[in-house]
Amino acid sequence: MRKNELWLAGAALLTLAAGLGLRDPWAPDEPRYALVAAEMLQSGDWSVTRLGGVIYAQKPPLYFWLLVAAEWLGGLRPGFLLPSLAAGAGSLALVWDLARRLWSRKTAWWAAAGLLACLQFTMQARSAQIDAVLCFLTTLSLYGLLRHLLLGPDWRWFTLGFLAAGLGVMAKGVGFLPALVLIPWALLRRAGWRLPALNGGARWLLGPAAFFAPLAAWLTPLMLRAASNPEIASYLDNLLFRQTITRYANPWHHFQPFWYFLVEVIPWAWFPLILLFPWLASRWFSRWKERDPSLVLLLGWIALVLLFFSISPAKRGVYLLPAAPALALLAAPHLEELMARMACLRAMRWSAAVLMLAIAGACAWLFWSAPERLAELTAIHETGAAPIWTLLFGALAGALIALSLPTKRAAGGFALLLFLGWQLWGWTLQPQINDARSGSRIAARALQSMPESGPLAVADWRAQQILHLDRPVVHFRARGARPPDEIGQAAAWLASGGGRRLLMPSEHLEPCFLPNGGLPLGHAHRRNWMLLSAEHLSGACLDKADPAHRVQLPALRP
Repeated sequence: MRKNELWLAGAALLTLAAGLGLRDPWAPDEPRYALVAAEMLQSGDWSVTRLGGVIYAQKPPLYFWLLVAAEWLGGLRPGFLLPSLAAGAGSLALVWDLARRLWSRKTAWWAAAGLLACLQFTMQARSAQIDAVLCFLTTLSLYGLLRHLLLGPDWRWFTLGFLAAGLGVMAKGVGFLPALVLIPWALLRRAGWRLPALNGGARWLLGPAAFFAPLAAWLTPLMLRAASNPEIASYLDNLLFRQTITRYANPWHHFQPFWYFLVEVIPWAWFPLILLFPWLASRWFSRWKERDPSLVLLLGWIALVLLFFSISPAKRGVYLLPAAPALALLAAPHLEELMARMACLRAMRWSAAVLMLAIAGACAWLFWSAPERLAELTAIHETGAAPIWTLLFGALAGALIALSLPTKRAAGGFALLLFLGWQLWGWTLQPQINDARSGSRIAARALQSMPESGPLAVADWRAQQILHLDRPVVHFRARGARPPDEIGQAAAWLASGGGRRLLMPSEHLEPCFLPNGGLPLGHAHRRNWMLLSAEHLSGACLDKADPAHRVQLPALRP
């Protein structure tokens, strides 16, 4: 590996791993996924996911298998972040190698650097969510298909590409998206563009066979269990239909307009590559006139992904993440040239300066023009002003770097700003806000206020609290109970005495508890949390006890 490639690999590792092990899982998704993985490890049931002992049918199991392995190897910290980190590094390596094969090692360097700079990509590679793993699998699938379609024939990579797509479906239902690249490829073949001859005959069937193989290995045993277990049958129906087809065609949340990705997501998610689009567009048009098939396959696939997600009424910004590696590949052949153009460098320099000054201005406004707002924020989240000061000084330093460097050094200065920004976030800001973003503070206060080894229950609970408790916990969602039924069950359990305590949000005090009863534990995740004992009962709900509604969670923190 050459010197500049070693520098890039080192910068990528330091960027993706900055602050590793210094924070807990953050709400809303990370604690829930970590708890699902912990329960899977303890129960030994690898085919069905559960949350709080109740079947969790929102996501397929592949990501949780990876999370189980990572938490078993490294514990909750830093294990819960390792799958995303490895997936991010793997995506960078695949983009680098495909660009090297399509163009040159120098272009490969720019492709990987462009992807690493892409804000949404690095953000997700540093988060414990499914999307980074999905991005790796879709990138691996696209890598295999493009090696076959552009550089082939290579039936092994064609088969592996479809296998990766099948695994992608086991991570998240949209893992099949790379197969859409066959649509622009078929159009180019029909139009007579020069492409490798791929006369494989029956070997084309290897792709679908590889795609369905992992799905069959996972689903066949489940279907056999479902024949005699209604709970497993309901799980499969929810996972295979409600969370996929129904969620796409007739969703129940995350409603956004058709233009949502173009207007509200791409400007920040593809930053800073989006700054170069005015210059990239003309170069892409030239490649079109030269009949470059790589342009059409990459650009066509990105457009199809964007169209696919835009059609559905439900949209989230993270849905667009799988397109980021293709975008980096699409831009890579032109990045070296554009980084020598003064107009591009000015755009990068001034965008960085404006962004840094805007952040610094917002922090300064909180300190000097809205101190009451700052006091309210710090009181609610109990973080103090340290994160705001850190952000202020970091933004001012960034603005100074952007404005002081000569324009011809703007590309290097921009890269330095991105690198230092992720270091500041990982090593300083994350630890400063960790208690506010995780459930550790509320859990610690609850444990400090309880009798030693006393029974504990939770109602209307959140996974971020459960992760940090050191004893078995009772909850009341065994049959889908929700407040107020869940609160009534909890009150009846609490009345049994024996030093029992109940952790729940204060909004549910009435009618089962005295209005001013309970020990306040603080504010977290938009709720005020209370610790209650039998003396705080109002007596209104003591006839609702039903042992069938109780589920005991094992201690996850010894």
